[in-house]
Amino acid sequence: MLAIREVASRLKLTERTVTTMLGGGQLPGLSVRGQWRVRRDQLERWLERVSSGCDPRATTREIIENEPRSVVGTAHEAAMSTDPESLSANSGVQLLTVRVSQSELHRRFLDALGGAVCSHGTVERKPLEADLAAPLPSRIRLYIFNATRPPGGRPLGEHKVQLIVPGQERGARGSFDQSGGRIVLLAGYAAEENVYILWDAGLYSNFAWSRNVQVKSETLIQATAGKIARQERRLRPADGVAAMETLLACPPARLADALVRRVVITRDRMARG
Repeated sequence: MLAIREVASRLKLTERTVTTMLGGGQLPGLSVRGQWRVRRDQLERWLERVSSGCDPRATTREIIENEPRSVVGTAHEAAMSTDPESLSANSGVQLLTVRVSQSELHRRFLDALGGAVCSHGTVERKPLEADLAAPLPSRIRLYIFNATRPPGGRPLGEHKVQLIVPGQERGARGSFDQSGGRIVLLAGYAAEENVYILWDAGLYSNFAWSRNVQVKSETLIQATAGKIARQERRLRPADGVAAMETLLACPPARLADALVRRVVITRDRMARG
């Protein structure tokens, strides 16, 4: 097994680039407790094929799928022993993804905002309510979810969150709590990339249990470079009226700026009707 720094040295790339490639399915790897490891023999096979012109993602998929079951099974067992939720029963090793607990999602979000947080509720409770200093929205209600790569039938080029709100039962429909004059935020956190995603919460109401909401992996890659990445998505809300959604993705250092932009973009959409 090779660590990130060893893979980066072998490929003559930065460790950040290697991590991004692993997260995007462009390199075969195994994530255990948030730490990527790459098998030396798989890396050499990947290098041989990619250097001859093969597509990195297709090559990664082929390498994983052609592994003997005993090898794949051992890797799966190692991951399952550390984080059972990080692996789909029908996914390959390249689909492993890191999840963090709900309270940790809240802590990381608050830490990213730093001194802009004036007060907040208990991090163990979902949604998290917080009061923020100007120019950020003064009173927010945060619904934040782990943003993961497939399973779920999504293509490898996407991450997703699954919408389930407190009190919503399987088969029932749910909505975000819009009461009390607080601004509702729908957010995702991609732990491996250390990137936040901000969707337009106003476009999601009366949703099915475990509804998928997506973001392109290339949008997350842009955010890992320190940018506030922007993506346009066309969707049809539950009321049947088609809408164009603008979502934002950013690293923790840009979260405060992204929140301000999120509110402005949402208000502009509402003003246009």
